[in-house]
Amino acid sequence: MTDRPFARVYYVDLERDYPEVYHDDHLYATWGRLLAIAEAMWPVVPEIPRSAKAAYVKALVATSLVIRDGAYGYRIKGLDDERTARRTAARTAASKRWRNAGADAPGYADAYADAMPRVRDQTRPDQSNDSPPPQVGRRKDGTNPRALGTNPRANGHSPRQEREAQKRGGLQSLNDILAKAALVGHDE
Repeated sequence: MTDRPFARVYYVDLERDYPEVYHDDHLYATWGRLLAIAEAMWPVVPEIPRSAKAAYVKALVATSLVIRDGAYGYRIKGLDDERTARRTAARTAASKRWRNAGADAPGYADAYADAMPRVRDQTRPDQSNDSPPPQVGRRKDGTNPRALGTNPRANGHSPRQEREAQKRGGLQSLNDILAKAALVGHDE
């Protein structure tokens, strides 16, 4: 299924059942625009756009492809049934998929929503969730220093820690400072 907006047109049925609309460019274009707006706004009843010429809208209402709803609103014939059927099918499929996920499936969503969590793969030796996997890091290049063990702040090699060490005369940690102070005190 696509993630881009779309509107379904059953052009064979349109040509067979409504040849006067299918073969008239102005009526077909007006109906197509009304369909796209109604599809995007569904289930809300859209307002007839001011750009739609009244004569074309009136002709589409006469063919029953467009149904007036109130003073300014309209519905497209068959759109409610089509969208309700698609929504029901999607809801049923999602419910069935999650229900069959199994007891070992994690109860959280991954960083990427491409697929639902799966049951643990027994062929992979280590699947602990102690730290996020390296490919799901928060950096632009996709790395995760904590998961890789290369976190500069944890191992004392961040630029800030190195600057501070230079200011203190090459001492890296509090233990180094206290040890040097103890040596200076013993020399006196």
